[in-house]
Amino acid sequence: MDQKRRLRDMAKDWMTVLMMLGLALPGGAVARERCTWPEAMPVRALVLVGEVHGTVETPALVGELACAASAEGTAVTIALEISAREQARLDAYLAAAGTPAARAALLAGPFWTRSTQDGRSSTAMLALLERLRRLHADGRRIAVIAVDDERAGTRDMDMAEHITRAVHPGGRVIALLGNVHASQRLGRPNLPDYAPAGYLLRALAPLGVRVRARGGEAWVCAPTCGVRAVGDQRVGDGPIGYATADRARSGYDGSYTVPVYTASLPAVGVVGRAAGQSPARR
Repeated sequence: MDQKRRLRDMAKDWMTVLMMLGLALPGGAVARERCTWPEAMPVRALVLVGEVHGTVETPALVGELACAASAEGTAVTIALEISAREQARLDAYLAAAGTPAARAALLAGPFWTRSTQDGRSSTAMLALLERLRRLHADGRRIAVIAVDDERAGTRDMDMAEHITRAVHPGGRVIALLGNVHASQRLGRPNLPDYAPAGYLLRALAPLGVRVRARGGEAWVCAPTCGVRAVGDQRVGDGPIGYATADRARSGYDGSYTVPVYTASLPAVGVVGRAAGQSPARR
């Protein structure tokens, strides 16, 4: 694919996600923010959202939560499983005017241009950052922090420490992590002593929410990257939206169900379309 065609396709993907998130309208008009906290979802100072990386729906949900939580002047910090090396670029983008130059500066970081582009650097994640930038520009007390220090063996501990430092009286923190990291249950198959970030944060009484879908697709890397079918057959015909769960069994206080997942491709190019073995659930 030549460079012009690749850039044209990226722009089309970017605008598609913006339309789905309600941030762009034909003719260049800007959609007025409309946001509500999901029905039946408890309100806590700390919310841990566990996702399958690489979908449109979960970053969109986090954008909605951020909008609703900050509506009354509350300070809201969004914690993302992004390399902490990108913090200065995130701060600059949040304070910028959203111009193509500002977006290019953000996407020039090594996290967005690394050889293996998983769903944490997707077009939907970029759209989430744009929504947060717009909220900030409108006067909302919004901050974004990158919580992944990328240190082998201590990633969850590092994430938990970053999130803990962001928790302040009167403020709220919403963290978007892979569903393994966000779990509040100790251990995982073959790793009984594995302590995820959610487990390490349990003293702060977070609300753990795992996002699920009945089917659809996601951009996942396992180990090669591509669009693959994902979904949770256990969701069945249950209600769409929030429902309580058994934390002792699932590691989460509740689940948020969407009808289907929509795959979101990398924000910078598309690397490694070859099929892998199974969907990533990190």
